[in-house]
Amino acid sequence: MKKTTFIFLATLLTVASSAQTVTTFTDGTPDDAIAIDSNGDIYASNFVGDAIFKFDSNGTATAFVSGLNTPNGIDFDSNGNLYVSDFSGTEILRYDSNGVLDNTISIPGNPSGMIKAWDNDDMIYTRYTANTINRITPGGDITEVSSDPALNGPVGLAYDNNGQLYVANYNNREVFKVLANGDLEYIATVGTVGNLGFIAFGHGMLWGTGINDHKIYLIDPTEIDEVSIYAGSALGGADGDISQATFNRPNGILFSDDENILYITDFGSKNLRIITGVTLSVNDNTLNRSDVQLVPNPATDKLNIRINTSEIGDASLKVYDVLGKTLFSSELILNGNLASSIVDVSAWNSGTYFVEITSQNGSITKRFIR
Repeated sequence: MKKTTFIFLATLLTVASSAQTVTTFTDGTPDDAIAIDSNGDIYASNFVGDAIFKFDSNGTATAFVSGLNTPNGIDFDSNGNLYVSDFSGTEILRYDSNGVLDNTISIPGNPSGMIKAWDNDDMIYTRYTANTINRITPGGDITEVSSDPALNGPVGLAYDNNGQLYVANYNNREVFKVLANGDLEYIATVGTVGNLGFIAFGHGMLWGTGINDHKIYLIDPTEIDEVSIYAGSALGGADGDISQATFNRPNGILFSDDENILYITDFGSKNLRIITGVTLSVNDNTLNRSDVQLVPNPATDKLNIRINTSEIGDASLKVYDVLGKTLFSSELILNGNLASSIVDVSAWNSGTYFVEITSQNGSITKRFIR
């Protein structure tokens, strides 16, 4: 499944090996899914348009194919054929390496996400309005992978390094593991507002794009609701160090083969954003999940929030419900190597709540049960 990916636009980028740096390329109008061919060239779809753009090693974008109707998910098979989910056209289209159309298959229910199957040249795709995940063979035979009722506008698809498939709902920002029998296993709800664009896998984590809050998120697939902010803050288009960079409705997301480069499409600006030197840390003192403890969990009376690190610096605390309503907020004061806060939850309704810790070194969100 892995593709050989060259360092994209290496002649145009000069960055320190340890820096995480954002660069913007403005050719074309890419705003949606991203794919990489066997030569390392980048392809991105223009959902609010009709084209798939190809970015070559010189950074020049050309329309690889056009005449589509809101092209959405894209990916390559092992023979270099590009599959396209044409959302409003309700078709899956296949193009050869020269951009020549060689197959068209009618797909009701708005085909959306697309990814090459882990084990062969089938393609896995989602149907946005029909709420299913399906598999299509090179010959056009279709089978259903999942119609689990938790699917709610599915778009994002990603495999981990062991071939485990994950799916993300655009509508309610929920991410799931897709089990072999088609059932879904809940992983996380990403962010608190708007929509979740696409997901990718790299560095042992899932990554997702928050379209409406202009952020890129890290999702731990081994835990429940372990979500943190990797990059982004307010709407913008600032390049440079990842800690200062801003995004304009980030949507498509994909890693290079070596996981050193992360490609993002900004839906708002129609630009391709490239993050080089990607690691899990914005700096050496990034807040870690293991530093944040919620005790007890479940909590019925008092929730003790403890941050066991001297590296947190100034930090703020917010507790909110599943609808995103803030129920408690405060500043955290460091006392030696420990920052802590006690929240009275005795009058709260039974249910799921989230604790968000934000500091200059990152943001961590953890879940607790009342």
